[in-house]
Amino acid sequence: MKPITKFQFILILSICILISVPALAYEKEIKNISTTVAESLANMGKKSVAVVDFTDLQGNVTELGRFLAEEISVALASSAKNFEVVDRTHLRAIIQEHKLSATGLIDPQTARKLGQITGVEALITGSLTPFGDSIRLSVKVLDTQSAKIVGACSADIAKTKAIEELLTSNIKNPQSSTGISSSLQTTSSTQPQSIARLQQENYIIEIKKCVLSGTVLTFELLITNIGEERTIPLYNPRIITEDGEEYNSFYRISIGSGGNEKRLPTNVPVKAIISFENIKRSFRQISIFEIEYEYNKYFKFHNIAVSSS
Repeated sequence: MKPITKFQFILILSICILISVPALAYEKEIKNISTTVAESLANMGKKSVAVVDFTDLQGNVTELGRFLAEEISVALASSAKNFEVVDRTHLRAIIQEHKLSATGLIDPQTARKLGQITGVEALITGSLTPFGDSIRLSVKVLDTQSAKIVGACSADIAKTKAIEELLTSNIKNPQSSTGISSSLQTTSSTQPQSIARLQQENYIIEIKKCVLSGTVLTFELLITNIGEERTIPLYNPRIITEDGEEYNSFYRISIGSGGNEKRLPTNVPVKAIISFENIKRSFRQISIFEIEYEYNKYFKFHNIAVSSS
């Protein structure tokens, strides 16, 4: 056997380093998040915490969300000093026993009830958003008494082949699955899928329907405030059709059961309706749909398919 040359040794070493970099970076991000969360819990004096499955922005649970939740749960348990981490399997059994239900995005009512039943003082939730060659993991700490966000951090995880495969593997059967937040899911899976979705600042805006009936075009939206409780106004909606026609007058806006302004709780989807009247002709697609929500700030969607009734 010929001895390995210096060049071959350097080449092999470089390949090994390149292969290990994504894994090392991933482990480093998990450790950083766990350290930040642990410090927040310690500073607040929380004695018990549970980690629920992480979701995408629509509340869907993937294998990646479950995997990362497990990793952070284990990391917290190994570094915990003044608090305990509730076993996720035990928590799931309690949830099933009490027949709790919620969407993958934990709402205030569910957070409070979990706290009352399990004695957990804080919940760790997370959301995953793909960005090019990485995935943004946003983690929040919820106080189960107030259901308010008392801590948050984020990290970018390299999108390796293994990570991408986990990301695209949805948990299809929430009742028989082994994760936590999938056992929290209910009829949300029977709700119409969003035809467009946008996350901007502290809001997630989903378009559930876009229907043209006669001369009236109606958008049905879901608005979720993922920050602290706040009031949102919506005004000056505008559309540009595929033919270049613009409509920005003769409209109606309602958020919830009120007008164009409403106070939004944290992590609770609220329905909104925006209707344009006096539409002159039919079309199949809207090139631009935008709504102003603060001075000179807009939610903007592109290429929205239009259905008719």
